[in-house]
Amino acid sequence: MKDVTLRQLEYFVAVAEEQSITRAAMKCHVTQAAISQAMKELEAVLGVQLAIRRKSKGVHLTPTGRAVATRSRSLLGEVRHLVSTADEAAESASGTYTVGCFTTLSPVVLPEVAEFLARTYPKVRLEIVEGSGPEIQERMLRGQIDLCFLYEAQKHSEVSTVLLRQRRYRVALGADHPLAAQDAVTVADLEPHPCALLNVEPATYLNEAMLRRFGVAPNVVYRSASVLTIRAIVGRGLAWGLLMEEVPASHEGRPLRFLPIVDDLGTNSVLAALPKGVRPTTLTTALIAHCRTALTR
Repeated sequence: MKDVTLRQLEYFVAVAEEQSITRAAMKCHVTQAAISQAMKELEAVLGVQLAIRRKSKGVHLTPTGRAVATRSRSLLGEVRHLVSTADEAAESASGTYTVGCFTTLSPVVLPEVAEFLARTYPKVRLEIVEGSGPEIQERMLRGQIDLCFLYEAQKHSEVSTVLLRQRRYRVALGADHPLAAQDAVTVADLEPHPCALLNVEPATYLNEAMLRRFGVAPNVVYRSASVLTIRAIVGRGLAWGLLMEEVPASHEGRPLRFLPIVDDLGTNSVLAALPKGVRPTTLTTALIAHCRTALTR
């Protein structure tokens, strides 16, 4: 048995109001055949005759048809109210807005997000979820996060992304490192020297795999899940690191240099991510636009 559709009810109400297939078709911007077919299908589903079609005299509802038309108008009104309520809830700019962010990106992205929401949407309460790229995207796909910020290498196949800032891999070095005086380095230049890698998946695996594609087996001496720790080790001249966000010094105040890599390792840009097929709300669109401007600046 077929279900009653909103389209059938809409066309039937138009016929009831216009008392004419022709005028109902014009009102709904469809063909007369579409109106007639919807009427036949609705009568078949309900098992009743809704109207009497009299040649050259229009359409007259049966007593049952009048009752169904009255209820149909009410149902269509409730549906319009439902859609309006959903739109208002989506665009109300109030309540909780949950942002997921890859841990090492948090100091760069989240202050911008927090300030933008506080100044532009003061009724919105920001909830922050930090974690690995796979973790935050999985939670977003389960409907627990509204928007994610991550690096290009972490992108999940089921999300769509917006480029916020293009980034290329650069080598972080302490001021006294043997390679620090160079203007740029090759991957081969790095191989003999100790390396400190961020121990957060998939960063560790991807970075090592990327270097091995150039025939280099990195001499990984230090691993840490903390960017601050990696910067501190690099700042002391103990190792080089692959870090995306450039800062002038470690938290200990030791100078850092970030050198370009001659070999093309590709990009690892900063992205905003949403589940594929999800239409961004006005707030989300505004937030992404702000972050594109702010992070580029």
